[in-house]
Amino acid sequence: MARLARRAEKDLNALPEALTVKAKQIIRYLDQDPHVGKKLAGPLQGKRATRLGRSHRIIYIVSEGHVIVLTISHRRDAYR
Repeated sequence: MARLARRAEKDLNALPEALTVKAKQIIRYLDQDPHVGKKLAGPLQGKRATRLGRSHRIIYIVSEGHVIVLTISHRRDAYR
């Protein structure tokens, strides 16, 4: 399974149950196809984002074929 940064672990534990379940499904899928997320630009260049529902995003990087989830947060905070 993809590795979670400490912040991502905290973010995952703070989500409502329904989003937690969906986030875990998406993270498992990222192991199979890590390039499914959109490439980010600007200060987040080199990172990728995928949607978690309508208002949350999973920000991650792909390093040597491994996925490292950096943060799981509301869209308004995810890109800061």
